[in-house]
Amino acid sequence: MTTPITVMPDASRLGEAVAQRILDQLTTGSAIIGFPAGRSATPVAAALSKSGARLDGLQIVMMDEYVTRQGSRWDLLDPHTPHSCIGWAERNLLRPLDLGQTSLLTPDPNEPAAFKQEIRDRGGIDLFLLASGQGDGHVALNGPGTPRDAPTRVVELPESTRQDNVSTFPNLRSPADVPAYGVTIGTAELAELSHSAVMLLWGANKANAFDRITQADRYDPLWPATIVHECRNAGIYADEAAAQKSEREGV
Repeated sequence: MTTPITVMPDASRLGEAVAQRILDQLTTGSAIIGFPAGRSATPVAAALSKSGARLDGLQIVMMDEYVTRQGSRWDLLDPHTPHSCIGWAERNLLRPLDLGQTSLLTPDPNEPAAFKQEIRDRGGIDLFLLASGQGDGHVALNGPGTPRDAPTRVVELPESTRQDNVSTFPNLRSPADVPAYGVTIGTAELAELSHSAVMLLWGANKANAFDRITQADRYDPLWPATIVHECRNAGIYADEAAAQKSEREGV
């Protein structure tokens, strides 16, 4: 299986290219777009904001969120917390794009199976933007060892994913500051419910992730971001900083 690779000069150009795909989808009247929170999708969010286009038909699906246990139930992290994934969406997508809270769909940690059904009821995800952990290849909060058919669920974050997330949110100073649990879309839903998917890899720190993903041709549970190869109409978008290590080594 060969997943096309597009290399852009820098993160800004990458963001503009992917944002244009979203705008093109909106010409049909609506678009359901999956987003990761944090650094990887920031250039896309910025490009959408700069476009000045009317985005009334945009529906956003967030792939994960940290949770805390309250007795027998789970609570989503307060969105005002700097490392809240929902908070990231509110700051970078909802407010800049003048979208209401009803435009945002997130998994419920107490009824994770309902997330899959709700996405199905909406017709699936037109384009899912994916990101890879730089050190362990997690996608959403699916860490190393995740089976291909893993569903949406609450997971305990491995140390490697918590270490990666320190670099995602600047307010987190050490893995100990990262919440221990999160609710995440499963690898099964990423492949099954997405009509199209794009893996976003930019910056020199994503060179190893670029290598691991582009050297694979199918899902590798040791690097879950390789789920992109199992998605329909998938592509890998990288900037030169992420791709140059592979070019230098002839990969």
